[in-house]
Amino acid sequence: MQTGSRQYSADDDYTAVWSRADALKLRQDRTNTAPRVSPDFPVISDKVWQWDTWPLTKLDTKTATYKGWHVIFALTAPRSVPFGDRHWYAKIGYYYSRDAKSWKYGGDLFQPGTAFGSRQWAGSAALVGDKVYSFYTASGRDNGGVDPNDPLQRLAMASGRIHADKTHVWFDGFRNHRIIAEPDGKMYQTMAQSQSGPIIYAFRDPFVFRDPRDRKIHILFEGNTGGAAGSYRCTERDIGDVPSGHEVPEDSKYYTGNIGLATADSDSMGNWRLQPPLLSANCVNQQTERPHLVIRNGKYYLFTISHKFTFAPGLSGWDGLYGFVGPSLRSDYKPLNASALVLGNPEDAPTQQYSHYVMPNGLVESFIDTVPTANGGTRFGGTLARTLVLSLKGNKTYLTKQLGYGFIP
Repeated sequence: MQTGSRQYSADDDYTAVWSRADALKLRQDRTNTAPRVSPDFPVISDKVWQWDTWPLTKLDTKTATYKGWHVIFALTAPRSVPFGDRHWYAKIGYYYSRDAKSWKYGGDLFQPGTAFGSRQWAGSAALVGDKVYSFYTASGRDNGGVDPNDPLQRLAMASGRIHADKTHVWFDGFRNHRIIAEPDGKMYQTMAQSQSGPIIYAFRDPFVFRDPRDRKIHILFEGNTGGAAGSYRCTERDIGDVPSGHEVPEDSKYYTGNIGLATADSDSMGNWRLQPPLLSANCVNQQTERPHLVIRNGKYYLFTISHKFTFAPGLSGWDGLYGFVGPSLRSDYKPLNASALVLGNPEDAPTQQYSHYVMPNGLVESFIDTVPTANGGTRFGGTLARTLVLSLKGNKTYLTKQLGYGFIP
């Protein structure tokens, strides 16, 4: 399989496809199966559950330090909240460390009442000088309280300043929150359009970066194809070159995940313009969560995470990390390893870890979710898993080893 060669500008309307034919090639082996998480894992903070996590980066996506401190951000909720309910209480917390592995919890990033939405979901954060641009998902109605039946999602940002001394890191500012993108109903499905569907929709997870080719600042995000849920019709391109006899179940039309793009009008990041999706998973998967990029040797590695339960009928995958490679930001991305599977959970621990994030150095961090114990029970994680080392070679990836818990240099 060759890397795609067609390239387009960010403003073009070409969208690459993750097809059913690709997904039918999904297989696990030792190069793409995460090692079992030990049930006796350590916990970073006994105050909060921690899940989706991202490092402070520069706009080139490389991790940044500030005055010798490593800084990470994560979705957090009090450990007094049941683990399964944590999403409805989520706030962005931050942690800091000298050695990139002994993390100290610093508390909430934003002051109470300043952020949009009723909770915050995943995003990214870029350091420019001593200014931090924080991007996040404003989930739920503004001041809507704890309401699991409120799936509203918008992309938001705020800027603040980072400070540090010899003992700790802190922030101020972040009072200038604003909504920077909402679904348009054509390229990206709105909450109202999604209501007729059987599964939660998405407009979330902004990942900020500067494209080294066009020098513009963009964000990737997770979306769903525009239009009322159930109105989509699977195309030949969505299906691909499938084996004879493969049938596409009718309900596949409800599965319309995509990886979206928005572009800032200038380096001030004052205004953002929605662009057509970079990649679609129509009739393949409903959720292409936390999309992010690693740009290496002229290749754009586009990563996303997804669940077993979000694959369309007639397909099956794993909770884990999926990826694609192309020659430019908007290009004819091809699935890594032929199927797109990069790292999946083992069969005997199908929900052990999630929310993988690949750093430019090939290290992959994630959080521990639900781990089986020897007595047949489970232990909830809510803390960082061991960091995995990924080799990227052309169109293929290989898991090479694992490092310590929460190592994010």
